Amino acid sequence: MKPRRRARVYGIMVISIHVPKCAGTSFRNVLSDQFGSRLWLNYGSIFTEADFRPELIPENTACIHGHFLGDAFDSFVPRPHYMTWVRHPVDRVVSNYYHCLRSPDLRDDCCRRLHEEKLSLRAFAELDWMQNLATRYLAGKAIETFNFVGIAERFDESLLLLGRAFGWATPPCGPRENTNPDRLTPSYPLSSADYNHLLAHNQLDLTFYRTAIARLGDALKVAAARSA
Repeated sequence: MKPRRRARVYGIMVISIHVPKCAGTSFRNVLSDQFGSRLWLNYGSIFTEADFRPELIPENTACIHGHFLGDAFDSFVPRPHYMTWVRHPVDRVVSNYYHCLRSPDLRDDCCRRLHEEKLSLRAFAELDWMQNLATRYLAGKAIETFNFVGIAERFDESLLLLGRAFGWATPPCGPRENTNPDRLTPSYPLSSADYNHLLAHNQLDLTFYRTAIARLGDALKVAAARSA
């Protein structure tokens, strides 16, 4: 009889949830600089708890980053340090729309429907998976669960606070990547009707985003007071 393998016990581990089109590609490079070979990237299909196998994670992993649901590792990592980035939900939807037009991945159901059905922006935004996408990825976790929530529109400020919070000797930095090369303004120009239509389908994400903005503001005030 073969001896039973001992279950691997994970200690403190950074779990970085990459919500699509919310600065996660840029942040991946930051994490690579900080963790090197101890970073495990999880992309492809959206990873869930049912997909997890202990042998999938390399032995020396200290950080997991990728497209997976926020509870994917809850049962296996007893002391997770959760990180994520969020973005105003209207800009996130529009960015997803143009990204799928520009770089179609037909394995993705929403992207495939966009091309097969020639969906308008509004119709794309009405797809079930496009509504409150961040909340879905974060598996309904309260913002207090997260050790860090970055704001995509305030990338540099968020990184500065991240470095201080985790005591990284080298302040994290890096250029924004996977952005729309044709966009010339910080936000996408939309009619009021289109903007309100998209916003109405993403109220949960809007609530989380506003809370994250307020938390970032509070953290910046604390950091400024300590530096004074």
